[in-house]
Amino acid sequence: MAEDLTRNAEEQERLSSEVAALQEKLETLRHDQALLITMQQALDSAEKADDTVSVGSAGASLPRQTTPVPRSGKETPAPQDGKEKASRARKTTSKTKSAATAPSSRAPKGDTGPTLRDLVVGHLSQEGEPRSALDVTDALTGAHPDRGIKITVVRSTLEAMVAKGHVRRSKQGKSVFYSAVSATAEPQPATV
Repeated sequence: MAEDLTRNAEEQERLSSEVAALQEKLETLRHDQALLITMQQALDSAEKADDTVSVGSAGASLPRQTTPVPRSGKETPAPQDGKEKASRARKTTSKTKSAATAPSSRAPKGDTGPTLRDLVVGHLSQEGEPRSALDVTDALTGAHPDRGIKITVVRSTLEAMVAKGHVRRSKQGKSVFYSAVSATAEPQPATV
């Protein structure tokens, strides 16, 4: 009877530790899921911003974060009723005003300066060791104070480059670090 009690207590202890480990793993997975949803939403909004070719009848372009892709002609918006047109005109006006007053993360159109992607890859290549999105943002802001680089844009850029195999993501605890993929290495798909 004493042996059975001892085995039972040991089994309860073992199962309790397994349950605690599984609960910790579940919490980590929930955190990762929330982070991935946030990044997906940021990437979706960045893609929508990239799809915007021109604004208003003057054809003024919005500043973009990514390398421009040559287009074969002007995109024409879908037909809209009067209310949608007025709403879009108000949004366009406010976007144009804020774009004109806010510093851009990308060099002006006439400037041949590097894109944000080029700056990020260059910084990661120079460092040689994995860096967090905050480290990359701080370094680029210090090197290019006129560009107004924001951490959310840098994080979205890093995740887009991970998806394309240009940057490698690693996780240490709850922190995410990024490193440049060497020119000789084969790009690996991102894993979470």
